[in-house]
Amino acid sequence: MKPGRRGAKRRQQIAAVFHALADPSRCQVIDLLRDAGEMRVGDVAAAFEMTLNGVSKHLKVLEGAGLLQRRREGTSHFISVRWEGLAPVVLWLDSHRNFWERRLDAFADSFEETEV
Repeated sequence: MKPGRRGAKRRQQIAAVFHALADPSRCQVIDLLRDAGEMRVGDVAAAFEMTLNGVSKHLKVLEGAGLLQRRREGTSHFISVRWEGLAPVVLWLDSHRNFWERRLDAFADSFEETEV
């Protein structure tokens, strides 16, 4: 079966999320925002032992993957987790979980039949 354009876009989204979450600092950003909700970019940077520029680069990767949303209020930038950005990955993982559960159930059933 040849994957369509829609499937290619979904695979790109999944790859972007996995790439974004492959870095421990970016996972820490997600954890921090999960607990805090919305934070100013400067406050997020203060939680790390890196420059504001370094944290900003990580935030841009997370935003590019659809995992963060930014809100501006005057000169302040606020960010929060965009949980729906994980949806393509969750669906992809569920499809694999369902596949392997069916395979393992069939294996267990055939094993039980041979024991009798």
